Amino acid sequence: MTLDEDLLAAARKAGTASAAAQGQADIAKAVYHHSVLRLHRAGGSMREIAEALKMSHQRVHQIVEQSKRVERCWFCSRTAGDVGKLMAGPAALICDLCVAEVQVGETGDCSFCSETKPVHAGAEAQICQSCLDFSAAVMTASA
Repeated sequence: MTLDEDLLAAARKAGTASAAAQGQADIAKAVYHHSVLRLHRAGGSMREIAEALKMSHQRVHQIVEQSKRVERCWFCSRTAGDVGKLMAGPAALICDLCVAEVQVGETGDCSFCSETKPVHAGAEAQICQSCLDFSAAVMTASA
């Protein structure tokens, strides 16, 4: 059976639109979480923020606690203050020290690009050589 080319083109176009929409949704979510954190850091209580934004106190608590977790390397657990730079991936952070030191080995799912390939497994995430190289380039360029 051959695929209908018009339907295939429509499916590809829809897939591209879906990926773009997901990217925009991820950005919007990050901006929203950052705004909630700014409200909290400016002195707002979690209950006040939750009430004002019509969300649960527990959700505000999760956002605030998640931000504390994000500020350290997911490979060596060093905090942002203990390293020169942190590189953020969609599901993990890695510090400049780990980028310079780690070696990839066993196959797994990279926490940065989600591809299955040889990775370095850290305490809470995994990273492939391509993402290590990219992180090193970004860190060098921002120096």
